[in-house]
Amino acid sequence: MHRQLATLATIALTAVVAAGCGEDKPSGSGASGKPMTSGKPTAATTTSAAATTTSAAAAPAKEGASTIKGVVAFSGKAPEMKVPVKRKDADVCKATEVKYNAVLVKDGKLKDVLVRISAGGIAGNWKAPEKHAEIDQKECMYAPRMQGVVAGQQIDIKNGDQTLHNVHAYKGAESLFNQAQPKGAAAISKEAPEEASIMKFSCDVHPWMRGFVVVTDHPFFAVSGEDGSFKIEKVPAGKYTVEAWHTNYGMLKKEAVEVKDTGEVTVDFEYKGTESEPDWNKDELKGLW
Repeated sequence: MHRQLATLATIALTAVVAAGCGEDKPSGSGASGKPMTSGKPTAATTTSAAATTTSAAAAPAKEGASTIKGVVAFSGKAPEMKVPVKRKDADVCKATEVKYNAVLVKDGKLKDVLVRISAGGIAGNWKAPEKHAEIDQKECMYAPRMQGVVAGQQIDIKNGDQTLHNVHAYKGAESLFNQAQPKGAAAISKEAPEEASIMKFSCDVHPWMRGFVVVTDHPFFAVSGEDGSFKIEKVPAGKYTVEAWHTNYGMLKKEAVEVKDTGEVTVDFEYKGTESEPDWNKDELKGLW
C-alpha cells in the first residue's frame, strides 16, 4: 500500500516509505527517475549541516505576507482508476462502487500532489499548531488521501464507516502503530514525528486503503485540488527550493524561487504520465483490480 519526500531538502523527505509496495512507494524514484534520497554525507558535510540546522532553529519564526501559488499539470495518458476487486469480498465496503484514487487527473491537472518549501529550507523554529489534523475513513477509503502537517502536530484518525478498520501507520519501513478501530469507536489520536518524513496509512482489513501525511518542519505547504491548483500563504521573503511530490510519480522541484516581501509568485509543475506509468501488477496491488 505505497510508492515513493528529506528535503523534499531532500520529498525524498528522509522518507523512503518502505521498499516493496508497488503503486504508492514514497521511497522510489521521482518522475525524473532519480533517487529520492541523497548519498551518505561526509563528516564535514554533517558538521556544516548540523551548524546550519542549529542556527536555523534558533532564529525567530515569523510569517510573511507573500504567496506561492501554481498548478500541477499532467501530460500523457493517466492510468484508469477502477473499483478494487477485493471490495466485493469486504462486508459493507462492497455496497458502494468507489474507484481507487491513486492517480486523479481532470482536464490535464493532477490532484493530491503535496507542494512545499523544502524541509529545512526556511529559517525559524516553527511550532506545531494546536489544531489537530484529521483523517477520516469513508466508504473504505482514507480521506483525505494526501495532506501535510507540521512536525509534532496531533493527528486524529476517525472511522466514519459502519465496519471495522485497522489503522496501520508507517514511517519508512518502521511501523509506528497498528490499531483496530471498530465502527463507532473514538478517534485515534497520534502525534506526528518530530522530523521531516512521510507517514503512510493502510488498513490490514481492506488492503486497497491508502492515506499519506507529509511531515515538514514548517507550515509552508499545500496540496493540489481537483483543478491542480495549490496556494501556500504567509510566506516570508527569501529564496527557496519548492518541491512537489506525488505517491506514484515521485518528486519534482524548482530551485531558487525568489519571494518578495509582498505579492504572489507562480510556480507550476508538470508530471509526464507516459514517462513513468505505475505498474498495477506488482506487489501489493496484485488482485485489487
